[in-house]
Amino acid sequence: MKVLLIKTVDSLGNPGEVVNVAAGYARNYLLPKKLAVVATTGAMKMAVSLKAAAVTREREQNKAAEVLAEKLREVTLAFSATADENGQLYGGIGEREIAAALLEKKFDIDKHQILLEGHIKNLGEHKVQIKILGDILETITVKVEAEA
Repeated sequence: MKVLLIKTVDSLGNPGEVVNVAAGYARNYLLPKKLAVVATTGAMKMAVSLKAAAVTREREQNKAAEVLAEKLREVTLAFSATADENGQLYGGIGEREIAAALLEKKFDIDKHQILLEGHIKNLGEHKVQIKILGDILETITVKVEAEA
């Protein structure tokens, strides 16, 4: 079944593209969620304007992401946690804690955008990557000190 995408669908396409999908996928997922419409003659006329709007929106989002990345470049987060004599934390600092600390600094970053291989378990300075948009990444510094 041919459908015209209205919104970006991961691994399928961008707005304005006509794609061929299984009828059940279109009927049960794409059409009810208003991600696509059936590719009729009238819908095909709409494709040009959808593509232009998508390109403009993507350009604006990329500019906003670049501005956010530049602001994040200078961010250093400080945490204090209980640790043993070897510098090992009794707990760990994960995505949720980092996202909360960024929110306190007025950065609206979701915990899923924070790229950690595992929780931070040692005292010291750590570099953490943030996925802002698409392939735009930025690194922030997280300092962990022992609680007094």
